[in-house]
Amino acid sequence: MHKTSVSFKALMALFFIGFFCIPVSAYSSDATNLFNAGRELTESGNYTEAMAAFHDAIALEPLYYEAWDSLADALNRNGQFNDALAASNRSLELHPDYVQGWINRGQILYNIGYWYEDVVHNSTAADALYAEQLTAFEKAVTLDPNSAEAWFNKGYALAGLKRYDEAIAAFDQVNVIDPSYPNLQKNREIAVQLRDKTAVPAITTVSASQSTPSTAPSPEPSGQQPAGTPPQPSPLYSITGAIAILGAGFLLMQRK
Repeated sequence: MHKTSVSFKALMALFFIGFFCIPVSAYSSDATNLFNAGRELTESGNYTEAMAAFHDAIALEPLYYEAWDSLADALNRNGQFNDALAASNRSLELHPDYVQGWINRGQILYNIGYWYEDVVHNSTAADALYAEQLTAFEKAVTLDPNSAEAWFNKGYALAGLKRYDEAIAAFDQVNVIDPSYPNLQKNREIAVQLRDKTAVPAITTVSASQSTPSTAPSPEPSGQQPAGTPPQPSPLYSITGAIAILGAGFLLMQRK
C-alpha cells in the first residue's frame, strides 16, 4: 500500500509538471489557419483579403498578438497608417517583447511621419515621429541583438535623421550578423557619401551629422491617410537636394 501510494503521488506530480511546463498551442487551429492564409495573402499583395483573414483570426483568438501585428503590417502596406498604428499598439500591449512587432511599428511611424512632412508640411510633427520610429527599432535591437533586420532598420532610420556615423555603425553590425543581407552594402555606401558631403564645409556650428530631431511630443494624427496615397518609399534626405537617401527605400527592407 505504501509503495502504491508513493507511485500514485509521483505520477500526479509528473502530471502537474507536464500540464504546466510543456508548451501547448496558444491558439485554435482555425485561428492559426486564418493567420497563415492572411500572411500568404499579404505577401501576394492582396491586402484587403489579408486584413479580413486577420480580423477573423482575432475574432476567434482576441489575444493573438501575431495576428494583430500582421494586421498592422497589411494595413500599413495598404496605406491605412493610423489603423495600422492602432493594431500595432494592441499587438505590443499583448506582447511587449515581440521583436517583429517593434520593427513593424517603426515602419508605420515612418510612413505617418513622411505624410506629415510631405503632405502637411509639418516638420516638427514629422521629426517627432521619425524619432519615435528610431526608438521602435532600438527596442527591437535591444530585444534581439542578433536581428539583422532590426539593425538594418535602425541604420536606415539613423541615416534619415542625418546621424550618419551611427547609421554606418548599425550597417556594420548587420554585416557581422548577415553579410548577405539584401542591399546592405549599397545603403552603407550612400550613408558614407552623405556623411562625407556634410563634413566638407569647415563650419564651427553643429554639423548636420550631429543634428537631432525635434523633441516635441509625438502628435496624434487626425483622420486617416487620404485615399489613394500609398506608403512612401524612404526618408528623403539628399546629397544634392534631389537625390533620395538610400534610394532603395523602405521597399528594400526585409518584410516578414
